Amino acid sequence: MSRRARGAAAVWLAIACAPAVRAETANRIVATVDGEPITALEVERYARDRNAEQQPAGTVLQALITDKLLEREIKTLGITARDDDIDRYIREIRERNGMDEAAFERALTAQGLSLEVYRARVKAEIERAQLVNREIRQRVNVTPEEVRRYYDSHLDDYVVAERVKVRDILFVIDRGDGDQALAHTQAKAAEVREMARNGRDFGELARQFSEGPGADKGGELGSFGRGEMDHAIDEVVFTLKPGEVSEIVRTDSGFHILRVDERVAAGHRPFDEVKDEIRQTLYNQALEDRFQNWLSRDLREKHHVEVLN
Repeated sequence: MSRRARGAAAVWLAIACAPAVRAETANRIVATVDGEPITALEVERYARDRNAEQQPAGTVLQALITDKLLEREIKTLGITARDDDIDRYIREIRERNGMDEAAFERALTAQGLSLEVYRARVKAEIERAQLVNREIRQRVNVTPEEVRRYYDSHLDDYVVAERVKVRDILFVIDRGDGDQALAHTQAKAAEVREMARNGRDFGELARQFSEGPGADKGGELGSFGRGEMDHAIDEVVFTLKPGEVSEIVRTDSGFHILRVDERVAAGHRPFDEVKDEIRQTLYNQALEDRFQNWLSRDLREKHHVEVLN
């Protein structure tokens, strides 16, 4: 055989063998779960279906193994999602996105999914949630003592700065107001301030004269901490005693007459106010810890998993 013929034969052999080599690589067994093989091709498909192609292959493989273990556990325990649960789940997703059935199916098609495939995924998701609820959620508990200990050791998280409850009578000024108009508005504010200092009900005066927010509620603005109001107002209200009427305070909005109804000293949010929030935080942490331990230890110990090099 000539050199040229031998070269041509070698090229043909390489081309002919390439698909077989690729197929062999794709069908290479990379792990087993209870003796059931997982191939490299299966891992690639799993990553592609979940938009995880940029994730390390080892990470994707472990996720696939976990899914297979969950599927086996679901089958062993006889957990099955009912059709009406699947229908309800899909209906909630549609309504949340403002879609009718036709629009929803078009959206699935745009993602390369059929309704049947999507229903199968929803079924699997519901069954896994039922498994987690059965194996994990019912075994997690947070005691009142744990809640109290958390509060006592995290007091800095519940610090409350000093606050004041403020009322305001506002006389609005416009940018175009001249000196005479400003003087007239300020004089009107001074008259109302004297009424308040002489015992007239501040709330009634606010309803009658105030042009600001909260006028219909007697001038109530709400409760504020330092730095939450206009700087000029902030500087005044934190010097007032409860029930004391301020001097006239000018801001860009106008002339203000202020009164503090209540001062709340700096301290901590009461335990009774935050205990439910703490309990939920601790419960979520315990749930996640228990779930991860169950996945990495309890579930794997019930099955034989082998990852091949």
